[in-house]
Amino acid sequence: MFEIYLSSYSKRIYRKRAKITSIVGIFVIIAISSLLHFGFDFFGRIKASAVIFAVNDSVWEHLKIGFFGGLIFYIIEFIIYGKKFDNFIVGKSVALFLIPFLTAVFFYTYTAFLENNLILDILTFVLAVIIAQFVSLGITLSNRKVKKGPFVLLLIIMLVLFPLFTYFPPKIPELFYDFAHKRYGM
Repeated sequence: MFEIYLSSYSKRIYRKRAKITSIVGIFVIIAISSLLHFGFDFFGRIKASAVIFAVNDSVWEHLKIGFFGGLIFYIIEFIIYGKKFDNFIVGKSVALFLIPFLTAVFFYTYTAFLENNLILDILTFVLAVIIAQFVSLGITLSNRKVKKGPFVLLLIIMLVLFPLFTYFPPKIPELFYDFAHKRYGM
């Protein structure tokens, strides 16, 4: 009887920790992503660092730093308590998809009607992170067991494509061209 109570108590503690960490994670992901924005220049434009750092001001590079900012935070979160939740990897994989996807949707929606604006750019990213965090939390805390396979595959695809298209950007101006520096890629 005592073990059942302890197990139930332990689950409540981890669920509460997950909720708090999700809110804190909003700020941490934004901070990490901000650091990733400037890391390439800070580390002397070393080509290997382009895997996670933004190499220019294209939309793609901004989506990439959101993805890797989230990934870094979720790895830390997994080490601390992620193994306690069956759906942790699924929830975080969905969040890692949503952060760049929603950032792009919000960015292209507002720029269809308004001129590009740094404050609105930042707000689109912040809103995407907030939504991704709460969707992720809902999935992570869900009692319904979800198969990890498709979500791990999605995560692997994103892990490959973000760096790949940094080094070999497709000639799609709306996504990969850095209009400020008039170039693709590095």
